[in-house]
Amino acid sequence: MKVFSPAKINLYLKVLGKRVDGYHELRTIMAPVSLFDEITIEEAPSGIHLSAEGCDCREEDNLAYLAARSFLKHVPVASGVSIAVKKNIPVGAGLGGGSSDAAGVLRGMNALFSVNLSREDLLSMAESLGADCPFFLHAQPMLMGSRGDVALQQIDLEERSFLIVIPPFGISTARIFSLYKCPLTLDKDGITIQNTVQGKIAPEIWLENDLEQVAFHLHPELQELKDELLHCGALAAMMSGSGSAVFGVFRTHEELCNAMGRLNRHGGFRYVPATTVTGEQYGDYRGQSISGQG
Repeated sequence: MKVFSPAKINLYLKVLGKRVDGYHELRTIMAPVSLFDEITIEEAPSGIHLSAEGCDCREEDNLAYLAARSFLKHVPVASGVSIAVKKNIPVGAGLGGGSSDAAGVLRGMNALFSVNLSREDLLSMAESLGADCPFFLHAQPMLMGSRGDVALQQIDLEERSFLIVIPPFGISTARIFSLYKCPLTLDKDGITIQNTVQGKIAPEIWLENDLEQVAFHLHPELQELKDELLHCGALAAMMSGSGSAVFGVFRTHEELCNAMGRLNRHGGFRYVPATTVTGEQYGDYRGQSISGQG
């Protein structure tokens, strides 16, 4: 069985403050996009066998492995599972690849072993795997709250094309949050269900990321990337999550292609045209998204 696990971009990321449990209270709009890791899941005689080149961590720490372990703990089956992850989503780019892989393993094992767990059942497993994991089980753009793991509202986006620029380096999420200066008091409002725009929203009007300036201070070239995208015609541009990927929003694919012709390609950087994916496309859609190296 093959599962396609998409990347995500954050269209909005507000840090409301630090919680009593040490985590940060967030409001974020995330959208799944057509850049995918490919996961092959097969039944094995016993145990969990994982192949995941490029994940840059021990097998036991890989979120795909932890997702399989959680699934087998909650749903005892007579056999094990073999998982092979082909990485297209880089580590440390703010695109949620590891969390998406974990969600993909949960969905894939649910289908492989025909146990028909509900989304709520899978969400309860995903919550312990990482803040972004629950988002990927919703298969659509969402406003997320708490640590970024609680769905607050489905978001209906106007159609746009996105150009994701991925530098040849990653950024530690923990480091970005450690350097971010939180508000002195926890803002319990932020963006709420009541004050989000009703109906379809234009993604470019929501772009805001509280973590950008911290990352831009560490890596000034990310600010330069953002400025370049805007100079070449993007409606808006922003860093995704805690970085390092930066994306531009374009009204049409044609306008995106025109911008790519004007951009200065930087060696080692990846330039990935993408669209949002939802519904039937989600998880099994082969997008022609990777444009190659700069």
